[in-house]
Amino acid sequence: MAETADPNAVPVAQDSEFIAAGKSYNVDFGDQKFRLDFKSAHEMVFTSPDGKNTANVDITTTPIGDGIYMIYWSRRAGQHVIHVDDFKRGIAYTNIILPDGSASRRRGTLAEVK
Repeated sequence: MAETADPNAVPVAQDSEFIAAGKSYNVDFGDQKFRLDFKSAHEMVFTSPDGKNTANVDITTTPIGDGIYMIYWSRRAGQHVIHVDDFKRGIAYTNIILPDGSASRRRGTLAEVK
């Protein structure tokens, strides 16, 4: 029996359609700041301003609007991050779920590094 596609499945962006592929951005959530280097629609490096906190992570990127993407990654066991990034307007939203189940939610700026 052939499988039918799930009509509620979330699409995953390919490199050719991900506006940030190959680019770097500074994200500022006030008390939290990071540089995001998008290697592709599937890989990103994030780095703290002092360079001490850095990680290469696999990401899942979903297009949700004109220049707007939902980006998901797991940083360490039990820590999950979901961003909604509006690359055209320079706005970033983050939801960080910590291993204890608590969540941090922030809105900040997103600026391309030239």
